[in-house]
Amino acid sequence: MGDIELKTDTQKFKYRVNGIIIQNGKILTIKMKNNISYCLPGGHVELFEDSKTAMIREMLEETETPVTIDKELAVVENFYLDKNNLQTHEISFYYIVKPENFDKIPLQNYSKTENDKGEIKNHNFEWLDISSLKNFDFRPTFIKEKLTSKNLDFEHIIIKQ
Repeated sequence: MGDIELKTDTQKFKYRVNGIIIQNGKILTIKMKNNISYCLPGGHVELFEDSKTAMIREMLEETETPVTIDKELAVVENFYLDKNNLQTHEISFYYIVKPENFDKIPLQNYSKTENDKGEIKNHNFEWLDISSLKNFDFRPTFIKEKLTSKNLDFEHIIIKQ
């Protein structure tokens, strides 16, 4: 199936899911190549796939372990200018997920290569203390604020930049 993403010369739309794994007061983040910021594991929802199925699939692809969804944390409609100056409209679902086991998710920082539909991606996973997220360039900032304030209530957030 194809990812749900539309693109023109000046605009794009994407539909994504993001997983939050919390263990011992830390969250699992990714620092991707050519990127100075940290983000959450996840990816695009595919055509005719619901967000929960996409979340479970993406986490299995990226962490190599099955997860269950513990809680839906946020739905975010984000409007911004991306690094390529494309006006971007993104809808993202954020889920707190629980791995079935941590055998394939080391509790220290590690790297993993993923074959994502023929594209090889290198993921550098790092555990960040939730209490010190303010010291990191962690995106999206609204999730950083929710986690550091211990606000785990569901929110529908609209951001227009």
